[in-house]
Amino acid sequence: MNEKRQLIKFFVSSFYSRPKQPMLQVVLIIAVFYMFVQLSVVNIAVFLLGNTPLFMFYNLLISSVLVFALVCYFSISQVFAYYEFNMLVPLPLSAKEITTAKVISSLWVPIVISMLVQIPTLVLLLIELRVIEAMKLLLFIPIVNVLIALLLLFFLSIVNTQYNRFENKVDYLITNIAVILLLVSGCLVYFTSKTTVTMSTFMSQMDVTSIGGLLNSIEFVLLTMYETFNNMVLISLIVTSFTTLEQMGLWIVMLSFITLISILLYYIVMKICSVSYVKNGVSEQSDSLKPSKVKITNSQWMNYLQRELWIIQSEAYFKMQIALGLLLPPIGAVILLVLVQKDVFPTYFILANEAFLGSFFSYLVLFLCCINNISGTPYSREGKYHYLLKSAPFNKNYVYFSKVVISSIMSIIAILVSYLILALFGFWELESIALLLTITSLVICYNILTPLYDMKNPSLDWENPAEAIKSNPNVLISLLYGLPILILIIAVHFSLIWFVDQSFIATIITLILGISTFLILIKRVKIAL
Repeated sequence: MNEKRQLIKFFVSSFYSRPKQPMLQVVLIIAVFYMFVQLSVVNIAVFLLGNTPLFMFYNLLISSVLVFALVCYFSISQVFAYYEFNMLVPLPLSAKEITTAKVISSLWVPIVISMLVQIPTLVLLLIELRVIEAMKLLLFIPIVNVLIALLLLFFLSIVNTQYNRFENKVDYLITNIAVILLLVSGCLVYFTSKTTVTMSTFMSQMDVTSIGGLLNSIEFVLLTMYETFNNMVLISLIVTSFTTLEQMGLWIVMLSFITLISILLYYIVMKICSVSYVKNGVSEQSDSLKPSKVKITNSQWMNYLQRELWIIQSEAYFKMQIALGLLLPPIGAVILLVLVQKDVFPTYFILANEAFLGSFFSYLVLFLCCINNISGTPYSREGKYHYLLKSAPFNKNYVYFSKVVISSIMSIIAILVSYLILALFGFWELESIALLLTITSLVICYNILTPLYDMKNPSLDWENPAEAIKSNPNVLISLLYGLPILILIIAVHFSLIWFVDQSFIATIITLILGISTFLILIKRVKIAL
């Protein structure tokens, strides 16, 4: 039993390692505290509405969403990853014991986090002496969250049985993300089919101009969702039994039913994972031993670009960041254009002005290209290979600008796809070409500046590739290097649109400014290197 606890502890501790940099530790503490305060404020706001069923429903909903998001992350990065295979297989441990520890740890961490979020709720309920509601919260929410987590793991474990058939990790990760998005989309479509409130009615009820209006808006949203869930056959029984006091017998029955279903799903997931563990682990190790395909050419640029691609391909996490960088802007473009086409935005929004639509779309795409900052930590990504830059006679300019070129190519592909979507939606016009060239020049300017700090202070001592990007303070600092110049140029563009009658002229002036900045930056950075 002690061995099982130690194994579970091993996987739990591997979920997240505390950042080594004091600055990042402080930022993390502030972020966690801010999130906790935000949730507490919303909890108090919902509690002040005086509707106990809505208050209970809100907490059930928020904890379920949180658990689903955490299990999505942990399942892909931990449960169905095999980083520990070489370490644990030689030990006297069966595949079932290892997979059991992985699954339990992936359930335990999200459930604990979701219950920590419920602390303000419990305090509010106990102040009002609502003991039964507090008891329901402590018993029912963890069990429902376990069911949600196991349902997700069940679908992903089926995909995992085909792990060794995927040519590379990126294809496997994309398939997992596609399954998750398919499940989310299916739930949203089913939810939409059951709701009786139209989008126009929903938007007309939103009022954030005052505290009273905000509370009324929150109550309307929760009430709409509550009524919609009550229109779903099985889910309505779960929601009703949890949020009301009249049907305690139904609550006990539903609690027992969910527990039994969870136990059954747990054993099914364990069986599927344990059967494929050794096969997938061996496949993982054999894939990692495949030699890199490098072709030495007479072109220095081609050789340096191949080296940068080799670094990116060294870890699946790096390739996944590239994939996200390619997908995020087009997805954001589709969402924005659908909302515009459906007239979701009120007429007093600046977005409703056609003169501003193209610019808002362009800068949204630019922002989404920059938010997944693949250009901010290119030197840190090298990790143990960084010593080659010191020991081999590499040209600093070629190394630096090869990193800029790779990140810029990824951004430009995302921009082109986003503008293709714009054309398919029928919003393409002559000014769109100028805006496309403008944000292309700006994203290159951004990518030229962001690696500067990471070049001088790379974070190389990482055990997990996520630490090179996600837990790296250089990401935040690189934003300070790259964003100010973008913000300044964007401010100039909108000022010109405001004061000049022709928005096309304003865009051309901004394009010239962007290209000029691009040429100046290349010259200055070359000198600095």
